[in-house]
Amino acid sequence: MRVTEVSKREQVLENIQKTSARLQDAQIQMATGQRINKPSDDPIGTAKMQDIVSTMSAQEQHLRNITDNIASLQHAEKEITHMTELLGRAKTLAISQSGSDANEESRMMVAREFAALRESLFDAGNSRNGKLYLFSGLKSLSPALKKNSMIQPAKVETRGIIQKDIRDLIDIDQYRAVFEGHSNNEYRLRITKGGPWGQARCQISDDGGRTWAKEQVLRPVTAMFNPDGKQDDLVKLKFSDEQGLLGNTIPGYFDFTKEVSEDVEAESLGLVFPDGMEFIGRPNPEISYIGAEDKKEVLISDGLASPVQVTARELLLSEEAGGVDVFSMLSSLERAMLENDGTALALRLKELDQALEQILKRQADIGNTVREFETAMQKIESQKFEQERRLSEIRDSDLAETVIEVKTAEANNRLALDTGSKLIQPTLSDFLR
Repeated sequence: MRVTEVSKREQVLENIQKTSARLQDAQIQMATGQRINKPSDDPIGTAKMQDIVSTMSAQEQHLRNITDNIASLQHAEKEITHMTELLGRAKTLAISQSGSDANEESRMMVAREFAALRESLFDAGNSRNGKLYLFSGLKSLSPALKKNSMIQPAKVETRGIIQKDIRDLIDIDQYRAVFEGHSNNEYRLRITKGGPWGQARCQISDDGGRTWAKEQVLRPVTAMFNPDGKQDDLVKLKFSDEQGLLGNTIPGYFDFTKEVSEDVEAESLGLVFPDGMEFIGRPNPEISYIGAEDKKEVLISDGLASPVQVTARELLLSEEAGGVDVFSMLSSLERAMLENDGTALALRLKELDQALEQILKRQADIGNTVREFETAMQKIESQKFEQERRLSEIRDSDLAETVIEVKTAEANNRLALDTGSKLIQPTLSDFLR
């Protein structure tokens, strides 16, 4: 094989490039402290590194999720503690005013404080952490609770009217009526004997028509109370006149007693109520929950999510067995004080205890969730430490070995340069051959 000057130069350059590349790789390892700086350094090790880095990134996101939500839970726990303090104050006041040593003046003063307590509980139920409402479930950008109007239009039901009375229904809009007051009951007023106010007879139900009170005279303003039914929530059914004004009172005949109505001509009273007509009022509590039933969940590990909320419904408007509508209960206590009724106060003390237990149960749920998150954080941090150890074993270089590799590469590179300089020494005679 004939060795030419060109082939010698190419071989010398190739040797110099190889030794320079090994020197550069060794210097990069020395500078970065890592054995793998590009995929070609170790393809299998690179694949393992990518898998570990992806796992660590997910773990870091889980940690951020948990950390952010622990702060939110702690804020919620503080608000729930405030609720228990408010109910504790309400219980103290109720006990103090239920005894025989209390009087009308003291109960009037405490009633005003109960109104303030209800307002404070409403604010606590709508408390926020930044822009997010704490107790609204998934609808965290909107309030959890809203106040309802005392006025609710009555639904007029005509299906029960017998055929001969249909002639009286000239215009269904003439039977305007509203329910006034707050209650969780579904009220119905049924006409049992047709006629105008003061002559027509009616029955009242406070449970959606399952049970009915005794028959009574129909008046423009009718108290929706069944003595054999539920507690009196002071809800009234008020009729309107043709101009839509509530309390259709014909001068001199507002209270349609039997004696008065007998002296009044039916035609002068105008509106005639047919037998079988019903006026229906839906439950209208003082405070309603308008948040979401579903709760926010946080992913604390792959495939495992945990709820991080309690809702204002669970805290203050529970519909579970033995649950308490805290606002309705406090309103009843306030009304009992305004009416100077110590017996009613004493009877409602048990509901205060139930309300406190209801809120404390949810506070315990939050405490358990915080502990669960803290345990998950410790587990993730331990797993992350193990992943970092594995990553270091695959990626990081041994400093002593790297130093030796650098020195060796420097010597090889210097030797290649020296050898090449001696091998390639062209003279005039070389070109004349």
